[in-house]
Amino acid sequence: MSEELRTEEEQVEAIKKWWNENGKSLIVTVVVVLGGYFGWNGYQENQRAQGEAASSIYQQLVNKATKPLAEQTEADKTELESVAAQLKTEFPDSLYGQFAGLYLAKFAIEANNFDTAATELQTLVDSGEQGPITYLAQVRLARVFIQQEKLDEALALVSAIPEASFAAQYEETKGDVLFAKGDSAGALAAYQAARTSAMALGINTQVLERKIDDLAGAELAGADA
Repeated sequence: MSEELRTEEEQVEAIKKWWNENGKSLIVTVVVVLGGYFGWNGYQENQRAQGEAASSIYQQLVNKATKPLAEQTEADKTELESVAAQLKTEFPDSLYGQFAGLYLAKFAIEANNFDTAATELQTLVDSGEQGPITYLAQVRLARVFIQQEKLDEALALVSAIPEASFAAQYEETKGDVLFAKGDSAGALAAYQAARTSAMALGINTQVLERKIDDLAGAELAGADA
């Protein structure tokens, strides 16, 4: 799924905007997770050590994952999965553990193992927590469901936009689902809405423009027939 990799830029921008709009209300949560760095309210030394350990493992994961997919050996992929699994297992209730779940799903998608990816993402969606990781998980799970031809389930995940900063991803994915369902007019409207949101965030719209042009051309051809 090449689009899975393309959306990394969108996800970074969405998280930045989401944080600007909502971050203050999450400061306490983040400090609890990373409390060891700030000593907030005199957190215990073991909590500080756990935060540092989680950060260290996560940094390993990020550093290794930046290597282009085409250059990764089987040993690299195995090591990435091992580090992500370690992070998820040892820090399941932390933000680091949630990010590890996203990484494990990403690795599964790259291997075309959509069942495993769906399991990882569904766990995050069902966590009950509302925030950028959950929103990303919903979009990614919807895209996995498209691959599995579970189109109604995919559409249900992206029908409601949780935050304006995620509108571009949700609308584009909604367009992909509608296109797969044969609703070209609905897909075109969703792609156009996604383009508007993406432009507002300063996100590259080249792929969206291509999708819009293709559908608009098809609509014109149908009208002239």
